[in-house]
Amino acid sequence: MSIKLKAAWDQEYSYAESLTILEDLAWTHINESGRFKDKLAYRFACRDWSHLCDFELDYRYDDNALHLFHARQALAFIQKFEPLELGIDKEHIAWQKFQKSELDCKFSNELFRSMHSGGFCPPSDVASVLHGAQRKIARILGNLPKLEDLKFRFGPGANTSVKARASTPRWKLGAALECSANLINSASALLSEAPAWAENHAHAETSCSWLVDIKVVPGRLQFVPKNAKTFRSIVVEPVLNSFGQLGIGDYIAGRLAFAGVDITNQSRNQTLALQGSRNGSLATIDLSSASDTISKEVVASLLPLDWFTFLNQFRTGQVMYRGECIDLEKFSSMGNGFTFPLETLIFYSLAFSVSDFLHLPTGWTTSYGDDIIVPTEAVPLLVKTLAFCGFSVNLEKSFWSGPFRESCGKDYWLGFDIRPFYQKHLVSGRTLFLLHNFYMRDFDMERARRVLKWIHPSHHLYGPDGYGDGHLVGDWSHARLSRKSSERGWEGVRFDSFTLGAKRDFRPTPGDWIAPVYAVYMTGGLEDLPETDYYVVRGSKGYKRISIYTLRTNIFIES
Repeated sequence: MSIKLKAAWDQEYSYAESLTILEDLAWTHINESGRFKDKLAYRFACRDWSHLCDFELDYRYDDNALHLFHARQALAFIQKFEPLELGIDKEHIAWQKFQKSELDCKFSNELFRSMHSGGFCPPSDVASVLHGAQRKIARILGNLPKLEDLKFRFGPGANTSVKARASTPRWKLGAALECSANLINSASALLSEAPAWAENHAHAETSCSWLVDIKVVPGRLQFVPKNAKTFRSIVVEPVLNSFGQLGIGDYIAGRLAFAGVDITNQSRNQTLALQGSRNGSLATIDLSSASDTISKEVVASLLPLDWFTFLNQFRTGQVMYRGECIDLEKFSSMGNGFTFPLETLIFYSLAFSVSDFLHLPTGWTTSYGDDIIVPTEAVPLLVKTLAFCGFSVNLEKSFWSGPFRESCGKDYWLGFDIRPFYQKHLVSGRTLFLLHNFYMRDFDMERARRVLKWIHPSHHLYGPDGYGDGHLVGDWSHARLSRKSSERGWEGVRFDSFTLGAKRDFRPTPGDWIAPVYAVYMTGGLEDLPETDYYVVRGSKGYKRISIYTLRTNIFIES
């Protein structure tokens, strides 16, 4: 197949062209994949994408790290390639998975209600673990904060009032006020923390208050690409809910960090996964549909009552999907601003309690979302406890025997990092830059040169590593500064790089006049006000070539 190189750095190749490029690169890895070579070669030769998406590697002590890496890299070009055409309805598969998760949550809700009413008793070891997790969660969360102690904020995503293409604080501040049925009784208290926002929407006022209209709406269930085989579910939240949820989520994240679990940093999980792959002392556990299987009664059972009641006010209990209103059995889903901190809190506390109950070192226990790490001896009881709470261990991504461990974007076999490069979107100059630099950082110069043949010659910009992937990492000829700049005391060199252009929306909105107030609220005062561009929306618009000046660790950018 003849492929014409794209003249624009961000221009995508067609689906057929992208597959041709990825196959060309995959074959170079198949030929070096050791005992996996014949099976992979047969599937790629037949273009049997379905079997390749389901292809699982087994990890043995007598394997070779290079063979494993090459096998994984060949598969990584296909398994998460979102546009891959498999002849299946990916949204329907995700919808079925969502329905199953709801049934699982319903069962868990009935199970825990029955347990609390004395209908049955859980196994003694599980009961002890649950009790320990309750105490751990209570210690981490501490006393319930007041609303004025929280810093509420908007996230980058859409809500029921504002679409993603206009997802900025300006538009959200001016959009119609909406909240879930759970929040309506607390909406006035929430708005009292943002009086300028309330005033902006007031249609009448008294001597001490404003009258505003708030519409009660359900969340909006949507499905977005996850990998080559399926989509994932998210819930688009009402604007007041999302504003409150992110403030609560940040507070829980701060309490977790105080307890030694930093969800802004994945390095601890990665380091422990490395250790587990070397000596087998630690297991890495991953769950299936973790956020979708956090049932209401599990949260009510594990969290202190005041905390559960507080969080329940800010959740969205109903969602709309294709004209149908669904009452959720789960407590929260992806899209809720406190889901990730909450699931980290629950899974960490359960894992910690299991280790403590078994008198194992709790210092080796941690969690980042549903990426759980525990001592290997704790796995049987942890799996048992998770199953009792309605969670399913993903056996394809969980490892507690053998030489392989994976967690938080790092994959280790006997201490060797064999993490491949995953191609998720159609091939473009931008994604080829990422792949080229991935090979260069792995000292695979031959394949890096092979990637270059798919990149238009006009885009061959080279520069040093450590400054992003807007240029090709490799030998580069720097441009010296002008004589005038040198005479002024400037030293150093410049090199060129590409960067995506920001997408801006300058249309006037009803929220424009209070956007500065929101900016001050977010920073705590005018003296700390950052240079935030509230006209920037999600996505990008074109790209530009920039010049980067560097002297030691200092970087200055000239547009």
